[in-house]
Amino acid sequence: MAHLAGMKLALLFGVLGGAYAAGLVKLPRNAALTTYTTVTTGNDQTFDNVLVDTGSSSLWVGASSPYVPGPNSKATGETFGVGYEEGSATGLVYLDTVTIGSATVTNQYVGAANQTSLPTDLEPLDGFIGLSFNGSNAHTISGIDGPTNTFLDSLVEEGVIEQALWSMVVPALDVAAGQQVGEGEIVFGGYDVSKVQGEIAWLDIINPFNQSMWSFNLRAPSRPYRDDSHSDKHMDGIYFGDNQISADGPLFVDTDSGDIWLSLNIESYLAIQNAVPGAAGASINSETVILAFPANASLADLPPLHYSMNAQNFTLTPEQYIVPSNAYAILNITGDGRHYTWFASAGFQMDAILGQAWLQYFYSIYDVGNKKIGFANYA
Repeated sequence: MAHLAGMKLALLFGVLGGAYAAGLVKLPRNAALTTYTTVTTGNDQTFDNVLVDTGSSSLWVGASSPYVPGPNSKATGETFGVGYEEGSATGLVYLDTVTIGSATVTNQYVGAANQTSLPTDLEPLDGFIGLSFNGSNAHTISGIDGPTNTFLDSLVEEGVIEQALWSMVVPALDVAAGQQVGEGEIVFGGYDVSKVQGEIAWLDIINPFNQSMWSFNLRAPSRPYRDDSHSDKHMDGIYFGDNQISADGPLFVDTDSGDIWLSLNIESYLAIQNAVPGAAGASINSETVILAFPANASLADLPPLHYSMNAQNFTLTPEQYIVPSNAYAILNITGDGRHYTWFASAGFQMDAILGQAWLQYFYSIYDVGNKKIGFANYA
């Protein structure tokens, strides 16, 4: 989880191939850019603004209104503490029944926050549901040394779904209106084949942090790089137009629904900056600098951005990687005539972070059981 922005999600659950169990839950869009869904727990409480985060794996509520123990709540006598790039939460821990959409588990660890320190741009915020690997929640609950079940782990353990796999649709941002349109969805236990165009690019999760995050290389390890001179096809890597801006690889990439930006390794970031005359970094808060193109830059002359993964292209047009002006206020951007982009620096350790500005345009599938992540162009 990094800087946060996103959508409301509709939730359903099903089996591989898109044969759903009943129960599509439609949720209203949020005016702010924040990845929220609805969680029911405690004393039959509905927490409408729980942030869905692929960069963490703890479930907690109570940031806006307190969690109240209900008839299914079991006090553990333990406390929890989780830290994020931009804040933290602490409180008591319960075992409780939790419902998200049509999916219910009866023995889930739930943090009941009594102290939070999180950015004001997340408000209204009720809590977090982390859908990464459970390795990142180890040592977050006092008295428990190892990891505990994520919500997805509990769905499998209690027999609600057969496979430790889920998929996500992020609703698109209307470029003209500067707001999200449509509804997103999560499928617990499978993915919707009707949304997939062409093949799915499956990539193995790499293990730098005990499999606590959705980190991967852009190419399948068993497939060698190929050289392709055609402008619409590239060997695996990141391209600005036809120019490769990433290293030859392997590339260390992370997907994070708690991060809005198209973050790139500093060398790739500077390669885009140098490719557009007059481009420069623009600070929008104390922690975030994004790339801005000059006012006289013509979108028609800007190249697309290609992420080539396992011999498949995932392309963003200039209209898709430029921040619409109607979203400036939400992102704390002061309009000065320049074209602000979703490009931010990921420093030197990461080659790219695929935040919501990327995820909204592609279908993402998270296979926890087989430690793979899949991406597909939308049908």
